[in-house]
Amino acid sequence: MLSQLLTNASTQSFHELYALGPDGSALSPRKTHKCCVHIASKSNYCVRLNSIQAFSDINRDVIGDASHLSGYSFSPQNNIIHPTAELGSKTTVGPHCMLGEGSQMGDKCSVKKSVIGRHCRIGSNVKVVNSVIMDHITIGDGCSIQGSVVCSNVQLQERVVLRDCQVGAGYVVSSGSEHKGESLAKKEKQ
Repeated sequence: MLSQLLTNASTQSFHELYALGPDGSALSPRKTHKCCVHIASKSNYCVRLNSIQAFSDINRDVIGDASHLSGYSFSPQNNIIHPTAELGSKTTVGPHCMLGEGSQMGDKCSVKKSVIGRHCRIGSNVKVVNSVIMDHITIGDGCSIQGSVVCSNVQLQERVVLRDCQVGAGYVVSSGSEHKGESLAKKEKQ
């Protein structure tokens, strides 16, 4: 099969072979683009990752439609909570969510359609919706995170609001700040 694909890749395209003018004569060769396709079996997963939104969608896929790839089993609540993760009183982790190894959530938190990585420390009264929270993140009390990607080793102080944001690794978001549609990252030293 692979040898057939390679053989076909070196032959002229349909458009090169049949580029004829109105009178039937051959036109000068046209520029063409070659495309490749990989047809995966049901046990494989193949997507194009070319944006922050795609990254978010893929993370949710792995705990949703492509859950067989994660290696974890869903709980009766249709989510994945690592056995070493700790949940505070009245905290809910909704369906198609994942809470990683060693992560801790305070009281009265809500997680919906999101992935939370390993060893995160999340305060009380925190809401996380449609977001990816990577590893080793500290989130203070009263934060609200929606539609965002938060990279590793970030600290969100108390009452931070993030909507449709990307937060770069190691960034500290100040108490009480609100951000919408922003990319937050450390400034590089000159």
